Formats: sequence, C-alpha cells, structure tokens
Amino acid sequence: MNFFVRFFVGYVLVAAVAVLLAMKLFTDQFVPGVRQSVEETLVQTANLLAEMAQPMPGQAGVASIEAVFRGYEKRRFEARIYGVLKSEPDLRIYVTDRLGRVIFDSQGRDLGQDYSRWQDVSRTLKGEYGARTTRESEYDSSTSVMYVAAPIVRDGRIVGVLSVGKPSSSFQSFIDLARAKAWQSAWWLFALALLLALAFSFWMTRDLRRLVHYANEVAEGTRERIPIEGRSELRRLAQALEHLRAELDGKAHVEKVSQLLAHELKSPIAAIGGAVELLQDETDPARRNRLQTNIAGETGRLQRIVEGVLNLARAENRGRLDEVEDIALADLIRDVLDTRAERLAARALSADADLQPVHVDGNHFLLRQAVANLLDNAIDFSPVGGRLSIRLEIAENKARLCIRDRGPGIPDYALPRLFERFYSVPRPDSGERGSGLGLNLVQEVARLHRGGIELSNHPDGGAKACLNLPATIHT
Repeated sequence: MNFFVRFFVGYVLVAAVAVLLAMKLFTDQFVPGVRQSVEETLVQTANLLAEMAQPMPGQAGVASIEAVFRGYEKRRFEARIYGVLKSEPDLRIYVTDRLGRVIFDSQGRDLGQDYSRWQDVSRTLKGEYGARTTRESEYDSSTSVMYVAAPIVRDGRIVGVLSVGKPSSSFQSFIDLARAKAWQSAWWLFALALLLALAFSFWMTRDLRRLVHYANEVAEGTRERIPIEGRSELRRLAQALEHLRAELDGKAHVEKVSQLLAHELKSPIAAIGGAVELLQDETDPARRNRLQTNIAGETGRLQRIVEGVLNLARAENRGRLDEVEDIALADLIRDVLDTRAERLAARALSADADLQPVHVDGNHFLLRQAVANLLDNAIDFSPVGGRLSIRLEIAENKARLCIRDRGPGIPDYALPRLFERFYSVPRPDSGERGSGLGLNLVQEVARLHRGGIELSNHPDGGAKACLNLPATIHT
C-alpha cells in the first residue's frame, strides 16, 4: 500500500470516527434536552392552571378547569413548527384532592381513583417537585406520557394537586426530524472530509512523488536539480541522496574513465614504441620518413583520445548544467562554421546554411563542442568538392539542428553502435578512424540540455545528424 492510500485511509478513518462520536454526543445530549424543554413548559402550564383551580375543595374550581379544558379540546389549529405540523390538542389534565383521589380527569376514565402512589402526586402533596413518565402500554415506549404536577394552595395549605401530561409521541417527531437533519449534515461533513482527505493526502505525498521521480531520473541519467524546496525532512533526505549519488558517481566515473583510457591507449602506445625501436636501426630515408609519419599520426591519435576523454568526463561529471545562459543558436553555428573555414576550403566543400533565429537556454561551451563535433564528422565523411546542408528551425517549441553530408552514409552494421565510446567507422578517403568519443560527447551534451540526438542515412544519399533542444520562446 503506497503512502497516498495510507494517508487517505487514515484520514478517512479519523474523520469517520469523529463524525460518529459527534453524532453520539449529539444524540446523547439532544434527546434529554428536548425532554427538559418540554418538562419546563409543562411546569409553567401546571402552575398556571393550578391558580385557576384554587377554589377547591368544591366543584367551582373543578368546573372552571373543566370548562377551560373542554374549550381547549375543541380548538383546531395549523401550526408548522420547524417542519412539523401541529393541529390538535394533546395535553391531559387531572386534579386530585389532598388525599390523592382524582376529582377531575380530562379523559374521564380515572375519576375517583387513588393517585397518591404516583410520584407526581405524592411528591407534590409533600411540597416537593413532582413529575413522572409512565407508559400507557408497558411494552411500547412510544405510548409514554410525561406528567408534571403543581400544588393547589389555599390559605397557605396544599389542598390538592393539578397534573399536566403530554404524550412523548407529540414531541418525538421533533426529535426524529432533528436527528434526520443531523445525519444529513453528518454525511455532508463526511463528504467534505473525504475531499479534504484527498487534498491532504496529495499534499503530504507530493514531495515523496517528486523524490521518487528524481530518483528515477538519476537512474535513467536524466537527472535534474533536487525538486523539493524549503527545509523539510524530505528536502534533507533528497540532499543526502544527491550527495551519496555524487560520491558513487564520482568513484564509478574515475574507474570507468581509467579503464577506457587504459584500453584505448594500448594500441597507439604500442605502435609508437615499435616505430621508435625500428627507427633507431633504420638507415633507409624513405622507411625512416614513413616511421616518423606513423609516430606523428599515433601521437595525434593519442592527443585526440585524451582530449575526447577529458571533454566527455567534464560533461558526464556535471550531472546538471550549473551555468545556464540564453544562447542565440544560429550565431553559435555561424561562429563554428567560421572556425572550420580552412578545413572546408581544403576539401573544396560548400556549406549551405539555413538558420532561423532560435534561442535556447544552456551552456555555451558544451553546445559549441557538440555542434563542432557534428560539423567535423560531416566534413570528414564528405567527398572532396561536396556540399553540406545545415538547417536550423523551430518546431513544437524545439530547436532542431540538422547537418547532412553527401558521403557514403552510415553502414547498417554501425548504426546501432554509433554512440558507443571509442567506436568509430573508417573515413572514406583515408581509412583512418576517429577517437570514437565525439558522438558520445554530443549525446551527453544533448542529455544535459534535456534534448536528444538522431543519426540516420538520408534517402538521397549521405548521413544526417539532428540535434534537438528545448527552445526558448521570446515575446
């Protein structure tokens, strides 16, 4: 399970537990709160009606209460209270004397009954606060009725009790409605928590994804700068990984360059050593001249190999471009052409340059080396009196430099190996081979500039090399 899923699931679980706890607290507090509110209203009602029943014991007080209640029973109304419609009276009233016997019952069913054992009556007759909740049906909680009693006082003495009852079913609808709305709000809150969980998980794992992407780039050789800013723990981890990579790359690079140099220098050194030994005893001027020419040629080859390895090592060891500037690529190409004017003239080569004004961000020195290597290859493989085509254009925000010669082209067997170090094909006129490092250097420069290099045979003859680089758009 990846970190994104872990963060998301953990956040959702926390949110779900929080919502459930909130709903439990709401339910635990809301229902008693409603009952307390109803009870407080019944207290006020019972005490008001008890004042009306003061003429007891006699029938005048009871009669006045009965008259008021019968009028109340006949009332019909339409009161929509928070979405609940109330249209009929639902209060019950009974009155007892000082012994607890019922002398008035709004339902007319318990007249004469002894209610002195009921808590609302017994406590009120003692001068205490009396209230009770009783089920009409023992096994059905929806039939419970809440009663609140008030004393009927005359001449400072309690002479009876008036109790007002209200069925729980009459205010259960308010509880159900409030609970439904609360759950609706809870689901909306949970949905919002899911969105926040997604955003939070994405934010928490963003730097981890960048770090993984950075590690993949390092593995693929297209490494960029450390992608995490600030002073976070992940930033320090990325720096530690970068330091470790640099140390390992440095050691591996030194070992690789040493092996390559040792391998490639064996042949020219052996040739020079053999020529020197023969030269000491050689008396024929023609053969001495040929041996000296061989020594000079192998010495030049040694120099090219060393310089190529050093240039390639500098490019590879950079890892990224430290010095970046805005470069007018067309001007850079013209400058390289000017430096190759003598070589072009020596082979009677013409160069047709179609250069659009394209800018790139990069390292001037490295790009110049790359362009020079491509141009040198085109010169070396062109026939005397031939023509080079140099085209620079911009397409899809890419600067594309293509150099084509009219030589014999690239042999099919060599196409897959052109970018291998020290691999080269013989020049068509002299049969000499290059250091085999030029194209490898061009490939490394292209990688550092987030570009690429392509080599192919042109359908009309000759070879074509295309260097692609991200272009800078100037407005």
